[in-house]
Amino acid sequence: MKTIISQRAAWIAAVFAGIAGCSLEPPDSRVEPGFRPAAHIARPMMAGDQRSDAPEIRAGSAIIIDAVTGNTLYEKNADRKMPVASTQKLLTAIEVIEEGGLDRPATVSVWDEMQPPTKLYLRTGDRYRKRDLLAAMLVSSANDAASVLAGSGRGSYGDFIANMNRKARDLGAKNSLFLNPHGLDFEGQYSTARDTAIIAYHAYRDPLIRYYASLRDVPFNHSDGRTDLLQNTNMLVYHWPAYFNGLKSGYTDRGGKCLVATSKYKGTETIIVMLASTPEEIFRDADRLLKWRFKHLPHPSSKN
Repeated sequence: MKTIISQRAAWIAAVFAGIAGCSLEPPDSRVEPGFRPAAHIARPMMAGDQRSDAPEIRAGSAIIIDAVTGNTLYEKNADRKMPVASTQKLLTAIEVIEEGGLDRPATVSVWDEMQPPTKLYLRTGDRYRKRDLLAAMLVSSANDAASVLAGSGRGSYGDFIANMNRKARDLGAKNSLFLNPHGLDFEGQYSTARDTAIIAYHAYRDPLIRYYASLRDVPFNHSDGRTDLLQNTNMLVYHWPAYFNGLKSGYTDRGGKCLVATSKYKGTETIIVMLASTPEEIFRDADRLLKWRFKHLPHPSSKN
C-alpha cells in the first residue's frame, strides 16, 4: 500500500513538472489533427450581451454555448474555479481515443481495483478491451475503468495525466488543472464551466464519444463470464430524449452535481454546462435552460 501511495505521489510531481514545461499559448502547428484552435469557443460575453430574462438555476456556475459556432449564449460565474466531478471524463475520453489502439487489451492494476464507486468492481490482473472500458466510463461513469485507461496509455499513469493537461490547453481550456482521470475529489484539482464547455465542444465532435454518451445503457462483459447492463448516469437521455442526446453527468462531495448536456433540436445544437448543483435540481434546470434557449435564441446553428 505504501508503495502504491508513493508511486502516486511521484506521478503528481511529474504532472506538475510536465505542466510547468508547457506553453500556455501553443502555436497552431502543435495542435493535433482533428482539433481546431479554440480561441473563439465559449468566449466571455460582453456585459450588454447577457440577457436578463434567463431562468434562475441552482448551479453555482453555468454556461450555454452553440455547439456548432462555439458562441456563448449564457453564462453564470463561468470562470469560477471548482471541481467538475466526472464531467472531466470527457477529456479522458478525448485523450484515450487520440492515443488509439482501442481494440487492444488493458490490464487492471491493484491501484485500479482500489478506486471508489461508481465502479465496475474490476479485479487485478483482468484484461479488457480499451473500447469496452471507454464505453463503461462514458455511460456508467466507472472510475475503475477510467483508471485502467489512464494506466494503459503510451506511457505511465502520470504521463497520461500530464497529457490530459496538455490537451486541455491545446483545446483552449487554460484555466484548469487535472490530477486524475475520473474527476474524484482531489486536493488542488479544478476546472471551470467555461473550460468544461470548451472540452465538451471537442468531445461532441468525436462520433464515438457522442455515440456512447447517448446510450441509455450498454452491456459490459466481465472476465468471469458475467454480463452487466450498465445504465447511463445522465438522466436526460431517459426523460427528455427528444431534446437531449448526451453527454456526461457527475457528482462528488466537493463538486456537487455537475452536468454537460447536449441537444440537437429544430436546427439548433447546444451545449449546457452546470456545476455545483444538486441531483434534485440539475436535470430540471437543464430542461429549463434549453427551453429558454429555444424561445429567446431560436435561430438555427450556423457558422459565421
